[in-house]
Amino acid sequence: MRILIAPGFISLVFILHSCSKNNQAVSNNTIDTNPLPNTVSKIDTLKIMAYNVLNFGNGCQGTLTNLDSYFKTIIQYTQPDIISCEKINAFNPTPGSFGNLADELLNNGLNGAFPNQYAYALPSNNSRGSNMAVLFYNKQKLTYVKTQTLVANITDFNFYKLYYNDVNLSTTGDTTFLYVVVNHTQSGSSSSVRDQQVSSEMTMLRNKFSYFPNLINMGDFNTAGSYESGYQSVVNATDSTTILYDPPYYPDKQLLYPGNWDVTPYLVAPYLTTSTRSSASIPNTCGTSGGAKSWFDHIFISPWLVTGANYMQYIPNSYQTIGNDGNRLGVDINSTTPATNNSAPSSVINALFQFSNKYPVMLKLLVKANRNRVSPTDPVEKN
Repeated sequence: MRILIAPGFISLVFILHSCSKNNQAVSNNTIDTNPLPNTVSKIDTLKIMAYNVLNFGNGCQGTLTNLDSYFKTIIQYTQPDIISCEKINAFNPTPGSFGNLADELLNNGLNGAFPNQYAYALPSNNSRGSNMAVLFYNKQKLTYVKTQTLVANITDFNFYKLYYNDVNLSTTGDTTFLYVVVNHTQSGSSSSVRDQQVSSEMTMLRNKFSYFPNLINMGDFNTAGSYESGYQSVVNATDSTTILYDPPYYPDKQLLYPGNWDVTPYLVAPYLTTSTRSSASIPNTCGTSGGAKSWFDHIFISPWLVTGANYMQYIPNSYQTIGNDGNRLGVDINSTTPATNNSAPSSVINALFQFSNKYPVMLKLLVKANRNRVSPTDPVEKN
């Protein structure tokens, strides 16, 4: 593997470091920053989405039939290729079992929107928590390999391994893996428990990989700001090849650290994810109120995904909070004050309001399958 430093790389790292207390430089030890050759055999896009679904299945928000309909509307609009649904009411994770809520979301929401397109990775509840997370994926584009629980602390923090389906890659023996970690941390004004949850998870990841491959860490982190040690454990490390980036900060550089989202939410208004609802009783009494007021839900990406080192690359400025037009501070997602929300069709805005008190977050990855590409080797995955 050739090791080159792209023009302007050093100055970029210096600028980034000077505007942030986080050491977020991209190491050139394992990343080939050469552009892909022109002989690209296939170009594709993967949409990655994280969504707290507010105790789906516990009956608080109404019937499953109504919720399925709202979820189907959201999926038809967003068309995710990978979606993590956090805070599903706990269920028997055995596929096909009675009351399996992963099957419910799959059959009536995802595949209701796009028949026979989606599947889900094997869920778990080793922590015996009251809620669970499930990772769904587009089986026409991706193949599921395994689930591993990294941390079982109140809820399970699971690691999923998938690979991209492409005949050209498979014939060369150069499989493109994508690793996804899903989070739902402890909420509350004190961050001590969630700090411990996420820090433990990141320790496990750093023990598993000597440097991070195509890796995503996403979900509901319940963070009040970038100063929390759990958040810092994600974006900071002694070895910069094992940090993860929060795209609006880097590489998009739309924001500057430090961030205190609870105190100054107006500085990150387009990225706020809590809450779609300003009232504690409308449309129901489930979940939090107050309108958009904090940024709990994130999708972090590895250095490889920033540089496109191994076939997949984050598409700049593709990170978004679905349904948040930047004018939702303290108001409902469907409020006409201060302006009508035209960031999505009105049917989608209403579905987001009805389905959950959280906004989903999404980003896009570009996939370039190339038989002539000389790419770095995935790090050895340790158990």
